[in-house]
Amino acid sequence: MSAEQSVLNQNAEPDWKNYDDFARGIDTNRLPASHDWRGKTLRMVFEGGEEMTLRFSADRQRLLWALQGESGEEVYEEVRTSPARYFFNIPLQSPGNACLTLVLNAESGRVLMVRSTLLPEQEVEKGSRLSQAFRVGQIAEVAPGGIVPHLTRELLGYRTLNIYSPNHYYEHFYVNTERYAWQNLRGEQFGHGDMDYATYYKFEDDMYLFTFREKIIPVCSVFFFDFISGRCTGTFLGLDAAGQVRVTPAGAFIHKMSYNAYPDGVQPL
Repeated sequence: MSAEQSVLNQNAEPDWKNYDDFARGIDTNRLPASHDWRGKTLRMVFEGGEEMTLRFSADRQRLLWALQGESGEEVYEEVRTSPARYFFNIPLQSPGNACLTLVLNAESGRVLMVRSTLLPEQEVEKGSRLSQAFRVGQIAEVAPGGIVPHLTRELLGYRTLNIYSPNHYYEHFYVNTERYAWQNLRGEQFGHGDMDYATYYKFEDDMYLFTFREKIIPVCSVFFFDFISGRCTGTFLGLDAAGQVRVTPAGAFIHKMSYNAYPDGVQPL
């Protein structure tokens, strides 16, 4: 990519930052990596009957995965977000523009997976270059317990402060079932803000999966919110300023700041 070209949407303001400009250090407040699944095998069944197997290496941070005719060997991330709950991220080397992110509870057996994909520019007419597909499932060997993860409206109306590092303060407002608004309160994007595409799943009480897909920067994210511990754990997938695909870990302290109560007869989408 030449110096004159930009990966940003053509409607970007002149001083708009790239993914790599704001991503440095955004994992400062992330929970530490864990290695509890090394040497183990995880079998899952998703709604619709799709089966997935993860075979974790005993001595390396690699795994073999297989899902409905797809398979590969990848480096992966594992974070134990709380007892029995795990966040996994698996960047896919082939075709190199996607990653699989899973949240699971090893006791209840509940699993939620997101496949994030960077689309070729010529396939996007409007909106974001990122797409995300969701699968709800169950660990094969565990009797199901608790609630089934599902789309939710429970975050709508809340405003949160997400502190990823001393230089990454972001305010979120969860606007409706398809969009959220953000602004940067401290950091490289200070003063910038936008409204981007979002999806919300309830995983358990006070625990949610939140994803967004930006319009101006070709980037998306998957975050697991745990309001009980006040932590969120996530990952970004997108293009840096040079046009290279990057997968970046992230994590924050998360605080609920306020709630919008709508009058009778008025509700967002």
